[in-house]
Amino acid sequence: MKTFKKYIAENLQGRAFSNDMSKDVRGRVDTADLHRFASDDSVLDKLNTWIGDIADREHITVEAAMQQLYRKVKQIGIEFNPALEENVGDSGSKDLPITQYGGRMGKDEEGDIDDNFVSAKGPDLKMHVEWERLPTKMFKVVAEIK
Repeated sequence: MKTFKKYIAENLQGRAFSNDMSKDVRGRVDTADLHRFASDDSVLDKLNTWIGDIADREHITVEAAMQQLYRKVKQIGIEFNPALEENVGDSGSKDLPITQYGGRMGKDEEGDIDDNFVSAKGPDLKMHVEWERLPTKMFKVVAEIK
């Protein structure tokens, strides 16, 4: 009988173990440089490709898709409020303010700082989310940072 330790060792043999939560992305985008998205347009394009993977699936509710999107972008420090206060209806869109790494607070040489950390690196970007009910009564949700 195999021990658990031996079983794990055999299954991991030849593979590097990683806790990469983005393995569901087809044509995987390297997440190493996605934290620079506000200052580099090519990185923003990669980020939107990575986020756009959410549109490949159908979701029972828009809220479920928003929670999944929130967990995905939280991996690289982006946060937004995933709750939609109003009734979503059959289709619609919403722009949600984003922060990265919890924003910035404090003081520097120029005075007080209190921003979302994203605007400090470039333009004021928002998470743009659109949804539509399909004939199957499921939702298709498309998101990107604009």
